[in-house]
Amino acid sequence: MGRVKQYDEELRRRLVDEAGRLLTAEGIGAVTLRRVASLADTSTTAVYSLFGDKDGLVHAMYVEGFTRLGAALRRAARGEADPLAAVGAVGIAYRRAALRTPHLYGLMFAAPVPTFAPGEEASLIAAAAYEPLVEGVQACLEAGAMHGGEAGEIAQYLWGVAHGMVALELAGHLPGTARERAAVYERALVASVAAYLAPA
Repeated sequence: MGRVKQYDEELRRRLVDEAGRLLTAEGIGAVTLRRVASLADTSTTAVYSLFGDKDGLVHAMYVEGFTRLGAALRRAARGEADPLAAVGAVGIAYRRAALRTPHLYGLMFAAPVPTFAPGEEASLIAAAAYEPLVEGVQACLEAGAMHGGEAGEIAQYLWGVAHGMVALELAGHLPGTARERAAVYERALVASVAAYLAPA
């Protein structure tokens, strides 16, 4: 009796990344299970076993993008004891995460696959990715470092600024070196947070 082939987490992530890069470069029509398998140096059987079909692969790409984003934001938040510094760290981590996986970022926030709609589970994972920002703002409000609104409202505004700047950068609309683009992004974060800083 032959052995059942096992497909590990590293292969699953590699397939997700290759599919994302293919989607970004050539569009959803180019994303076939055979081609993704070839790019990942594996078999189509592995793709079917891990994702079921093309729709399952797209779903996995969406979930993986938000899972990685959420993990990055949680790590950043834990690294700062001061609540205001933690919010800043989360903002920096957001950009870094997006630039690290731009091939997944497009699927997360745009609509490159018109037939794809995240289900309830995927939507909950996406929403959970932003909890570190909301929790950080809430901690700032409780510490008296921020004021002027509810945590969810303020966090949504800060996220909008961060997302807008990242989207511009990924689209090539922010000139300058990588360091200069990072500085522009950080100034935008500081300006957005300044609107909610409590009076000294």
